[in-house]
Amino acid sequence: MHTHHDSTKASNQTIDPWIDACWKPQTRIRILAAIPRSGSTLIMQVFGEAPECAVTSRLVLMGNHGVHEDFRPDYTIFQDPTSHPVYQEAVSSRKSILISKEELGHDCSKGECDYNIFPDAASIEHTKTAFLFRDPIRIFDSWKAVGWTDVQSLLIAYRKLFNTWAANQQSAIAFTYEEVINQPEVTIARLCRHWDINFSQQLLSFKRPFGNGFLFSSERERRIYTTDNPLGLFNTIQSNTSINANIKSHGLLTTAEKNLIERNLGGLYMATYGDRIQPIKDALSSKTHFGFDLDDTLHSFRKASGAASAAVFEHLASATTKTTTKTPPTIEELKTTYAQILSRTTSTAFADGKTSTDYRKDRFIALMQAHNLKSPNNEETLSHLLTLYKHTLQASLSLKPGAAHLLSKLKSLGKTIVVITEGPEDAQRWTLQQLGIAEKVDVLMTSNAIGKSKTEGLFGEVLGRLGIGAEKMVAVGDSVARDVEPAKAEGILTVLYDEAGSVRLELEEEGVRVDSLWKLGELLSERRDDEIGG
Repeated sequence: MHTHHDSTKASNQTIDPWIDACWKPQTRIRILAAIPRSGSTLIMQVFGEAPECAVTSRLVLMGNHGVHEDFRPDYTIFQDPTSHPVYQEAVSSRKSILISKEELGHDCSKGECDYNIFPDAASIEHTKTAFLFRDPIRIFDSWKAVGWTDVQSLLIAYRKLFNTWAANQQSAIAFTYEEVINQPEVTIARLCRHWDINFSQQLLSFKRPFGNGFLFSSERERRIYTTDNPLGLFNTIQSNTSINANIKSHGLLTTAEKNLIERNLGGLYMATYGDRIQPIKDALSSKTHFGFDLDDTLHSFRKASGAASAAVFEHLASATTKTTTKTPPTIEELKTTYAQILSRTTSTAFADGKTSTDYRKDRFIALMQAHNLKSPNNEETLSHLLTLYKHTLQASLSLKPGAAHLLSKLKSLGKTIVVITEGPEDAQRWTLQQLGIAEKVDVLMTSNAIGKSKTEGLFGEVLGRLGIGAEKMVAVGDSVARDVEPAKAEGILTVLYDEAGSVRLELEEEGVRVDSLWKLGELLSERRDDEIGG
């Protein structure tokens, strides 16, 4: 194959004959295969700290850039490595390992999403390829943050990468970005063993400036990594001196996008963990009761209640009902005051037995009084506000991605579904009905009916009323303080639902964390070997 190499590369120099004769063993090639925004540059930075390693990028994807009108991969690094300038530079630098990050692209229209990174299976075996996967929801969130919005390109590229790995599992390994950030020592050590590299703690602390010591196949690639940083692609890694596990989502995906991605790619992502997540699957399968928080776990409560409150604020702001000032309150003023009222009035976690109408009426009266509005106790005014709030709330209710699928799967497995929630009993039952999941819920336990908040023993009370031990239940919720910690205190296995956080699939320390209820459903599924790669 005709290949193109930029004439500006210093690596075009010939290899010193002494090095060629005496440097043993010959520099070995290792390949990291990934798709963009999946953490592959972080792995480059990690192994850039290894003195025996030379690190490069996209020799296959960009090797023929500018040579042909259409995209054509450059397989020189596999088929004739000693002729490749980057390989020659690695040898001349006395590096025993050359690691190349090879990627599929993000734009299907250019043919970059489903091309063959490797010319044949032997190339995968000889280079001990490691396939890096990332939670596909987080990949697309990262894509959208830099203006890449074609979800079909993600679906195609992800399947291509997965199927390439699945067909070569005997010689290649798979690992995930989430394992790298949550268990860096274990994961990088595993990768080192596969690549025949000595693991050292120094790999996990970045002393060298980003890009320093990388080898580049062209001046264009050098500029991308060292000066241009297009679209801010390297901002995160440049701002950290070690592996950072606390990088939050941009929150750019719609519910429809999340559902589409999880339905198509969620099972593939979970399959890349292999037996490493079997302990979690075993633990979940042993549970007879699955307890769920309701608000912001099974449905988007903040979004719905925010819309309902905004409707009330707009009505009050537009009404000419003030008595002591010339102008009505602004929406922002009402919003600020209402937040303060909520902070004061929800501290009991609704454990005092009042109805949702009572709570809302008290809040609206307090809001009107705070802004000196006319007749805050006027029943006609309050009735209108209560109706407006409830109708807007009803129209705004929506299930979290994967919620219906997860509940259906649990029912099919014969599990008992318990909703454990802090809120008015009547409102929570109404919400379950409006969401269309009331028939899937076997038991509703509320702080309102029981008289205890989650932090005051609600979970223990639930276990007692169900007549089960803690070992029979798993609790799923979105709050560490009000779901995870109180449930753990009772000995209950917990799953933190954190849409903005990263997936963490382990039982020890922080425990299981998912960013989508689809993933919890996948943990309840068994994928047969003959389904891998399908």
